[in-house]
Amino acid sequence: MRRLVKSGLLILVFVLTYLVMLPATWIDALLQNASHGTLAMTGTTGTCWRGDGFLQALLPSGEVVTLAPVKWTIAPGELLALKLHIDAESTRDNQPILNATWGLSETYIQNARLDLPAALLGVLSPTLRAAALSGQLSLQVDEVHYGSGRAAGKARAYWKAAGSGLSRVRPLGNYLLDMTGQGAGLDFHLTTMRGPLTLTGSGGWRPGKRPDIRITATPEANVRQELAPLLRMMGREVSPGTYKLSIDQNVQAISP
Repeated sequence: MRRLVKSGLLILVFVLTYLVMLPATWIDALLQNASHGTLAMTGTTGTCWRGDGFLQALLPSGEVVTLAPVKWTIAPGELLALKLHIDAESTRDNQPILNATWGLSETYIQNARLDLPAALLGVLSPTLRAAALSGQLSLQVDEVHYGSGRAAGKARAYWKAAGSGLSRVRPLGNYLLDMTGQGAGLDFHLTTMRGPLTLTGSGGWRPGKRPDIRITATPEANVRQELAPLLRMMGREVSPGTYKLSIDQNVQAISP
């Protein structure tokens, strides 16, 4: 019996030592799995619990774009409560990138700031991929909480210098997507800050379902003919110079 106890303790010590020294490369595997292969962490050093590396986006074209040099910490104590808490910031300017907690039945994002190439939207649907979108997306989450079938909080996404490889009109405009926790998911509201193509829209997202956002597009008269092929690919013309864009049927379902 004593020998059995000693063997058990040795195994326990070995497992705990392995967990403590879990290499930082595990973060890359977890990130790629969670993002369905669209985000990666390369050049990692340290451990899974505290380390640094380079956050990268894997674009539909196959291009790899480095987003930011990142350092992160994961609180091991939270795992005892079956929660994963991660705090990450840029080592370039020490600005926060993500402060979030995931549990069995809830997700809590306290802060998130990240700039992404708009081309990354192409991973969501064949239509968006074919549009060859360009520009810069800036995601800002102040606080979002989802749990027990209820959502709360607010987030914003800015699309700056929006463009498409199918059009010579550059930029199309600057756009703002407001996201508000409402009921069991998020409600969307799209507005145009400025530009020759006016986009307005609304919709929502519920866990396990496709995001649904209905958009009205109205180009200025001097670019109407140039933008017609792009807008017809994205939707249909409901009146001269006015298009209804609907991409919800092509966007993949998303779970929290």
